[in-house]
Amino acid sequence: MKNKYRNGLVLGGGGSKGFAHIGAIIEMEEQSLRPDIICGTSAGALAGAFYAVHGEKITEFRKIEDTREFKILKELKLGNIDFQEEKQGLFIKTVNTVKAKFSMIKMLMDTAVLKKEEIVPVFRNLFGNTQFGDTGIPFISAAFDIVSGRDVYIKSGPLWKGVMASCSIPGIFPPVEYNDMILVDGGVTCRFPVKCAVLSGAGNIVGIDLSGTLNFEKEINSVVDLHLRIDALLTNRFDIYNKIMADLVIKPDLGNMRWDEFGRYSYAMEKGRDSVKQKLSEIREVRSRYYGYKKNILSLLGNFEQKKLRMIDKEEYLFV
Repeated sequence: MKNKYRNGLVLGGGGSKGFAHIGAIIEMEEQSLRPDIICGTSAGALAGAFYAVHGEKITEFRKIEDTREFKILKELKLGNIDFQEEKQGLFIKTVNTVKAKFSMIKMLMDTAVLKKEEIVPVFRNLFGNTQFGDTGIPFISAAFDIVSGRDVYIKSGPLWKGVMASCSIPGIFPPVEYNDMILVDGGVTCRFPVKCAVLSGAGNIVGIDLSGTLNFEKEINSVVDLHLRIDALLTNRFDIYNKIMADLVIKPDLGNMRWDEFGRYSYAMEKGRDSVKQKLSEIREVRSRYYGYKKNILSLLGNFEQKKLRMIDKEEYLFV
């Protein structure tokens, strides 16, 4: 199988921890490790879109608080949503938000905490009239269609809308109507969208994973606890499924940073840069001709790339 893109970069979701992606891609750009295609989910879609649009100018994001994009993002006022603790999965994020700020009645009557009129202007201002086809680096945004139950990989149309769909955490951001679909955060099933990169024809795939560590106590004291546990385990299972298909997974050491700690952006960026510095030799190895030759031999002997694609049910996804 001949790959369309030699080097792919996958950026996973993680809320405020997504600033680690910015630090990581700045370091990669400074080390001349620009990818040929980027696939991102949620915060990874946002960071990936910035990189795809700005290219080498992404290094100007070193002082991100001075950038136009950072000032626009602050208009979302996500820091005003008081999440009490870090958990895995999307469901508990919504539950904690509602408990902290809203009544259960509001949760039943509204589809999201934030309103469409609060969200749309922010993403429009971030990307203007830029289309997916206009970016210097090919970029794909991963979302999830709650009508068909398929992963949706967006590579055409307005960039702002595709990124917004990928960032639409259920219950916090409103769902995004896109053609005949209703899209929400790609992290529902594809928090780490390596599958997107494989299907797009990326050969050597380096992914940056922001997921936390599963660490549960045995006690389950309520129906809510039970559903939260299941949600976390299923999300982790999807992550494992995607990580298997990556050539290299980089995991920034973000310690106990929660996904909602937007004030710690400098810390996350520094950790992202550190994670790339620590993996430089491995990244270069994955990008080397020797590694490519080795993969080609494995592919000839056992159809390695075809096996990857056979792992994926064609009914699971849609490119738009």
